[in-house]
Amino acid sequence: MIRSLVPLHGVGSRQDLPLPFELVVAGAAVTLAVTFVALLWAWRSPRWAEPGGRALPRLTRLVDHPALLWTGRVLVAGLLAIALLALVAGPDLITNPFPGFLFVWVWIGLVPVSLLFGQVWRRLSPVRSLLAWRGAHREDAARPDVAGLYPAAAALLGFTWLELVQPDRATTAVLKWWVLAFAVWAIGGALLRGGRWITSADPFEAYATTVARLSPWQRRDGVLQVTNPLRHLSSTEAPRGLWAVCCVLLGGTAFDSLSGGVWWVRATQSSEQPAWLWGSLGLLGCLAVVVATYLVGALVIDRASGSRETERDLNSLGRSLVPIVVGYALAHYATLLVIEGQRVAINLSDPLGRGQNWFGTAELGVNGAIYDYASAVAWAQVGFIVGGHVLGVACAHDIALRTLPAERRTWAQLPLLLVMVGYTCAGLLLLFA
Repeated sequence: MIRSLVPLHGVGSRQDLPLPFELVVAGAAVTLAVTFVALLWAWRSPRWAEPGGRALPRLTRLVDHPALLWTGRVLVAGLLAIALLALVAGPDLITNPFPGFLFVWVWIGLVPVSLLFGQVWRRLSPVRSLLAWRGAHREDAARPDVAGLYPAAAALLGFTWLELVQPDRATTAVLKWWVLAFAVWAIGGALLRGGRWITSADPFEAYATTVARLSPWQRRDGVLQVTNPLRHLSSTEAPRGLWAVCCVLLGGTAFDSLSGGVWWVRATQSSEQPAWLWGSLGLLGCLAVVVATYLVGALVIDRASGSRETERDLNSLGRSLVPIVVGYALAHYATLLVIEGQRVAINLSDPLGRGQNWFGTAELGVNGAIYDYASAVAWAQVGFIVGGHVLGVACAHDIALRTLPAERRTWAQLPLLLVMVGYTCAGLLLLFA
């Protein structure tokens, strides 16, 4: 039996992108440095400290209508039910749609969906729909409990280990156990602790809500508003543990690129130690580097501001990591979503592997036209990474201005700038690895 999922990478091998590597890295570093200098000279007071936007009460009434909400919830739950049916009763073959549904439609698809539509996953989440009788859809359940988002960060690390390290991760035998573990973690925890546990511990909702902070849709007093995405990101309250969630996401993406490099594959295959051990060490190493460098940059600002609430400042500045998370995700996985997302739609028509055609898509083919635009894809990947870091620098600068004394604003922000330049260069290096 064929038991492997397609590699989780985009179109074009990373070592063959048709771009001059040295110029791209130098240009990215200069772009960030010029952006930062321009901010210091032209941006001397916070601009996004307060929320603001155009209220849309009619649109709010439409999207909040119970008929529309429950129609969306039933559709999402129905797709999940078909995918779970394939996991439980379908063949353990590459044509089984569940691995693609999980790793492509859900994991990667959450990014563009959340960017375009805001907090839509929280409102349509099958976990919340299942636990609606426990108050999972109440407004107060949207706030994390006392643990903040740290449980979600731990769950995200576990999912990243499954995605990138777990042996035979695309087999139904392995995925069944992970789905059971998720049910115990998210649903069982919510039954014991209430709906707020979902906000604190569901890794997919934590990912989606983190990305949605950069969407143009924001709610104030229950009314939907359209606003500047950076204002939305910078003005909303940062929950406890947000910085940890972002660091796990960045560390996972970094290791995904690292583990796809030829030198890594050769080193691990020639080693006497099992690949999962090297993968675990590599993943934890990437996460440690991201965490350590972020703490260095953020703690300098925290100390310079004289704040005595270090964790609050770490989470507040953690909002500046969100554009970087989004940029990395789009650069590394957008093409995978385009290509393999089509394959999932095809395979979902025959979830049991019996030659059926439930939705009329089973006989369609994958449109690979994007392969004809390798240069455009490569430049888009670089643009997502550099653009994400530029937006991150702007967000960090605006947040830092709220607490730093005037005489410390320049030197106190330099370490975080260097960290972000380092992230940019490392991201591009791994993209080309």
